[in-house]
Amino acid sequence: MHTTLTPVVAGHIWECSHEIRMLPGVYLPARMLVIRLEEDALALWSPVPFDDAIAGAIGELGRVTTIIAPNNYHHLYLRPAMERYPEASTWAAPGLPAKRKTLHLPNLLGVDAAPPFAHVLKPFFLEGSPAMQETVFQHLPTRTLIVTDALFNLHRTRGLLSPLLYRLTGSLGKPAQSRIWRSTVQDRAAMGRSIAALLNEDFDRVIMAHGDIIPTGGKHIFGAAAAWLPGVGDGTLGSEGSR
Repeated sequence: MHTTLTPVVAGHIWECSHEIRMLPGVYLPARMLVIRLEEDALALWSPVPFDDAIAGAIGELGRVTTIIAPNNYHHLYLRPAMERYPEASTWAAPGLPAKRKTLHLPNLLGVDAAPPFAHVLKPFFLEGSPAMQETVFQHLPTRTLIVTDALFNLHRTRGLLSPLLYRLTGSLGKPAQSRIWRSTVQDRAAMGRSIAALLNEDFDRVIMAHGDIIPTGGKHIFGAAAAWLPGVGDGTLGSEGSR
Protein backbone atom coordinates (compact mmCIF):
# COMPACT_ATOMS: atom_id res chain seq x y z
CA MET A 1 0.00 0.00 0.00
CA HIS A 2 1.42 3.38 -0.99
CA THR A 3 1.59 6.18 1.54
CA THR A 4 2.18 9.12 -0.78
CA LEU A 5 -0.21 11.41 -2.61
CA THR A 6 1.47 12.81 -5.71
CA PRO A 7 0.41 15.96 -7.59
CA VAL A 8 -0.50 15.41 -11.24
CA VAL A 9 -1.75 18.94 -11.98
CA ALA A 10 -0.73 21.32 -9.20
CA GLY A 11 -3.69 22.48 -7.16
CA HIS A 12 -6.20 20.43 -9.15
CA ILE A 13 -5.46 16.68 -9.43
CA TRP A 14 -3.45 14.25 -7.31
CA GLU A 15 -2.84 10.51 -7.65
CA CYS A 16 -2.38 7.54 -5.35
CA SER A 17 -0.87 4.43 -6.97
CA HIS A 18 -1.73 0.81 -6.31
CA GLU A 19 -0.88 -2.55 -7.85
CA ILE A 20 -3.54 -5.21 -8.40
CA ARG A 21 -2.56 -8.88 -8.44
CA MET A 22 -4.68 -10.17 -11.29
CA LEU A 23 -3.29 -13.72 -11.47
CA PRO A 24 -0.15 -15.48 -10.21
CA GLY A 25 2.68 -13.60 -11.91
CA VAL A 26 0.38 -10.92 -13.35
CA TYR A 27 0.12 -7.44 -11.85
CA LEU A 28 -1.77 -4.40 -13.07
CA PRO A 29 -0.82 -0.86 -12.01
CA ALA A 30 -3.80 1.25 -11.01
CA ARG A 31 -4.33 4.77 -9.78
CA MET A 32 -6.89 6.65 -7.75
CA LEU A 33 -7.32 10.34 -8.39
CA VAL A 34 -8.16 13.09 -5.95
CA ILE A 35 -9.77 15.92 -7.90
CA ARG A 36 -10.58 19.39 -6.67
CA LEU A 37 -14.19 20.25 -7.47
CA GLU A 38 -14.49 23.48 -5.54
CA GLU A 39 -12.20 25.39 -3.19
CA ASP A 40 -12.76 22.95 -0.32
CA ALA A 41 -14.54 20.06 -2.08
CA LEU A 42 -12.76 16.98 -3.44
CA ALA A 43 -13.73 13.91 -5.43
CA LEU A 44 -12.18 10.47 -5.11
CA TRP A 45 -12.17 8.83 -8.54
CA SER A 46 -11.77 5.04 -8.76
CA PRO A 47 -10.75 4.38 -5.13
CA VAL A 48 -7.81 2.11 -4.33
CA PRO A 49 -6.73 0.95 -0.86
CA PHE A 50 -5.16 3.75 1.15
CA ASP A 51 -4.12 4.21 4.75
CA ASP A 52 -4.42 6.92 7.39
CA ALA A 53 -1.34 8.70 6.03
CA ILE A 54 -2.99 9.13 2.62
CA ALA A 55 -6.27 10.11 4.27
CA GLY A 56 -4.39 12.75 6.25
CA ALA A 57 -2.80 14.14 3.11
CA ILE A 58 -6.20 14.24 1.43
CA GLY A 59 -7.64 16.01 4.47
CA GLU A 60 -5.04 18.75 4.14
CA LEU A 61 -6.35 19.44 0.63
CA GLY A 62 -10.03 19.66 1.54
CA ARG A 63 -13.17 17.62 2.20
CA VAL A 64 -14.10 14.54 0.21
CA THR A 65 -17.64 15.30 -0.94
CA THR A 66 -17.83 12.89 -3.89
CA ILE A 67 -16.74 9.31 -4.59
CA ILE A 68 -16.82 8.02 -8.18
CA ALA A 69 -16.92 4.37 -9.29
CA PRO A 70 -16.59 5.03 -13.05
CA ASN A 71 -17.37 1.62 -14.55
CA ASN A 72 -18.74 -1.77 -13.60
CA TYR A 73 -15.30 -3.19 -12.84
CA HIS A 74 -13.81 -0.46 -10.65
CA HIS A 75 -15.60 -1.15 -7.41
CA LEU A 76 -13.35 -3.49 -5.38
CA TYR A 77 -12.32 -0.78 -2.94
CA LEU A 78 -15.51 1.23 -3.01
CA ARG A 79 -16.84 0.12 0.39
CA PRO A 80 -13.75 1.20 2.40
CA ALA A 81 -13.84 4.62 0.73
CA MET A 82 -17.54 5.02 1.47
CA GLU A 83 -17.00 3.97 5.08
CA ARG A 84 -14.11 6.39 5.50
CA TYR A 85 -16.16 9.27 4.02
CA PRO A 86 -19.77 8.52 5.00
CA GLU A 87 -20.96 12.05 4.24
CA ALA A 88 -19.71 11.94 0.63
CA SER A 89 -22.09 11.28 -2.26
CA THR A 90 -21.17 8.20 -4.27
CA TRP A 91 -21.74 8.15 -8.03
CA ALA A 92 -21.57 4.67 -9.50
CA ALA A 93 -21.72 2.96 -12.88
CA PRO A 94 -25.25 1.76 -13.75
CA GLY A 95 -24.47 -1.93 -13.27
CA LEU A 96 -22.97 -1.64 -9.80
CA PRO A 97 -26.16 -1.75 -7.69
CA ALA A 98 -26.75 -5.28 -8.98
CA LYS A 99 -23.13 -6.25 -8.35
CA ARG A 100 -22.82 -4.61 -4.94
CA LYS A 101 -26.24 -5.19 -3.44
CA THR A 102 -25.11 -4.40 0.11
CA LEU A 103 -23.97 -0.90 -0.83
CA HIS A 104 -26.33 2.07 -0.97
CA LEU A 105 -25.81 3.48 -4.48
CA PRO A 106 -28.69 5.83 -5.33
CA ASN A 107 -26.67 8.12 -7.64
CA LEU A 108 -25.98 6.47 -10.97
CA LEU A 109 -23.89 7.56 -13.90
CA GLY A 110 -25.16 6.88 -17.41
CA VAL A 111 -26.58 8.54 -20.50
CA ASP A 112 -28.85 10.97 -18.66
CA ALA A 113 -26.77 11.47 -15.52
CA ALA A 114 -26.50 15.07 -14.31
CA PRO A 115 -24.14 15.04 -11.32
CA PRO A 116 -23.83 18.33 -9.43
CA PHE A 117 -20.11 18.49 -10.16
CA ALA A 118 -20.56 18.38 -13.96
CA HIS A 119 -19.57 22.04 -14.35
CA VAL A 120 -16.06 21.04 -13.28
CA LEU A 121 -15.91 17.31 -14.03
CA LYS A 122 -18.04 16.78 -17.13
CA PRO A 123 -19.25 13.18 -17.64
CA PHE A 124 -19.37 11.32 -20.97
CA PHE A 125 -21.04 7.92 -20.92
CA LEU A 126 -19.57 5.48 -23.43
CA GLU A 127 -22.50 3.61 -24.94
CA GLY A 128 -22.30 0.19 -26.53
CA SER A 129 -20.60 -1.85 -23.79
CA PRO A 130 -23.17 -3.22 -21.33
CA ALA A 131 -20.43 -5.04 -19.44
CA MET A 132 -18.32 -1.93 -18.81
CA GLN A 133 -20.83 0.96 -18.79
CA GLU A 134 -17.91 3.34 -18.42
CA THR A 135 -18.19 7.06 -17.87
CA VAL A 136 -15.13 9.12 -18.74
CA PHE A 137 -14.72 12.64 -17.41
CA GLN A 138 -13.44 15.89 -18.82
CA HIS A 139 -11.84 18.01 -16.10
CA LEU A 140 -12.66 21.39 -17.58
CA PRO A 141 -10.24 23.64 -15.63
CA THR A 142 -7.20 21.65 -16.80
CA ARG A 143 -8.31 20.30 -20.22
CA THR A 144 -7.81 16.78 -18.90
CA LEU A 145 -9.66 13.63 -19.95
CA ILE A 146 -9.95 10.98 -17.22
CA VAL A 147 -10.38 7.42 -18.50
CA THR A 148 -10.78 4.14 -16.64
CA ASP A 149 -10.46 1.09 -18.93
CA ALA A 150 -11.21 2.70 -22.30
CA LEU A 151 -7.49 3.38 -22.74
CA PHE A 152 -4.41 1.63 -21.35
CA ASN A 153 -0.85 2.98 -21.59
CA LEU A 154 1.31 0.25 -20.08
CA HIS A 155 5.06 0.41 -20.62
CA ARG A 156 6.47 -1.20 -17.46
CA THR A 157 5.09 -4.33 -15.86
CA ARG A 158 5.91 -6.44 -12.85
CA GLY A 159 5.49 -10.19 -12.68
CA LEU A 160 6.80 -13.01 -14.82
CA LEU A 161 3.63 -13.41 -16.87
CA SER A 162 2.56 -9.76 -17.07
CA PRO A 163 4.39 -8.94 -20.34
CA LEU A 164 2.94 -12.01 -22.05
CA LEU A 165 -0.63 -11.26 -20.99
CA TYR A 166 -0.51 -7.59 -21.90
CA ARG A 167 1.08 -8.32 -25.28
CA LEU A 168 -1.66 -10.85 -25.99
CA THR A 169 -4.31 -8.25 -25.15
CA GLY A 170 -2.57 -5.63 -27.30
CA SER A 171 -2.06 -3.24 -24.42
CA LEU A 172 1.70 -3.19 -23.81
CA GLY A 173 4.15 -0.60 -25.06
CA LYS A 174 1.67 1.89 -26.49
CA PRO A 175 -1.62 3.65 -25.71
CA ALA A 176 -4.32 1.17 -26.73
CA GLN A 177 -7.81 -0.12 -26.22
CA SER A 178 -7.15 -3.68 -25.12
CA ARG A 179 -8.66 -6.69 -26.82
CA ILE A 180 -10.52 -7.37 -23.58
CA TRP A 181 -12.12 -3.91 -23.75
CA ARG A 182 -12.96 -4.38 -27.43
CA SER A 183 -14.60 -7.72 -26.71
CA THR A 184 -17.09 -6.01 -24.37
CA VAL A 185 -18.33 -3.64 -27.09
CA GLN A 186 -21.57 -5.14 -28.39
CA ASP A 187 -22.71 -2.07 -30.33
CA ARG A 188 -19.74 -0.65 -32.22
CA ALA A 189 -21.79 2.09 -33.84
CA ALA A 190 -22.98 3.38 -30.45
CA MET A 191 -19.46 3.29 -29.00
CA GLY A 192 -18.14 5.03 -32.11
CA ARG A 193 -20.70 7.81 -31.73
CA SER A 194 -19.81 8.24 -28.07
CA ILE A 195 -16.09 8.52 -28.70
CA ALA A 196 -16.51 10.70 -31.80
CA ALA A 197 -18.57 13.14 -29.72
CA LEU A 198 -15.95 13.06 -26.98
CA LEU A 199 -13.17 13.82 -29.46
CA ASN A 200 -14.94 17.04 -30.39
CA GLU A 201 -14.43 18.29 -26.84
CA ASP A 202 -11.47 20.36 -25.66
CA PHE A 203 -8.88 18.24 -23.89
CA ASP A 204 -5.15 17.64 -24.23
CA ARG A 205 -3.91 15.62 -21.25
CA VAL A 206 -5.23 12.07 -20.67
CA ILE A 207 -5.08 10.33 -17.29
CA MET A 208 -6.06 6.69 -17.21
CA ALA A 209 -6.46 4.20 -14.40
CA HIS A 210 -3.83 1.87 -15.86
CA GLY A 211 -0.56 3.09 -17.28
CA ASP A 212 1.45 6.24 -17.91
CA ILE A 213 -0.28 9.60 -18.06
CA ILE A 214 -0.29 11.27 -21.48
CA PRO A 215 0.64 14.89 -20.70
CA THR A 216 -0.13 16.37 -24.11
CA GLY A 217 -1.51 15.31 -27.48
CA GLY A 218 -4.01 13.07 -25.74
CA LYS A 219 -6.92 13.79 -28.07
CA HIS A 220 -5.05 12.52 -31.12
CA ILE A 221 -3.67 9.51 -29.23
CA PHE A 222 -7.07 8.51 -27.85
CA GLY A 223 -8.63 8.89 -31.29
CA ALA A 224 -5.94 6.72 -32.86
CA ALA A 225 -6.49 3.99 -30.25
CA ALA A 226 -10.23 4.01 -31.00
CA ALA A 227 -9.84 4.20 -34.78
CA TRP A 228 -11.22 0.65 -35.17
CA LEU A 229 -14.67 2.00 -34.34
CA PRO A 230 -17.05 3.34 -37.00
CA GLY A 231 -17.25 7.10 -36.99
CA VAL A 232 -13.84 7.45 -35.35
CA GLY A 233 -11.34 6.03 -37.83
CA ASP A 234 -13.24 6.29 -41.11
CA GLY A 235 -12.97 10.00 -41.67
CA THR A 236 -16.39 10.98 -40.34
CA LEU A 237 -15.08 12.83 -37.31
CA GLY A 238 -15.64 16.52 -36.97
CA SER A 239 -12.71 18.86 -37.55
CA GLU A 240 -11.92 19.18 -33.86
CA GLY A 241 -11.83 15.44 -33.27
CA SER A 242 -9.65 14.72 -36.29
CA ARG A 243 -6.88 17.10 -35.36
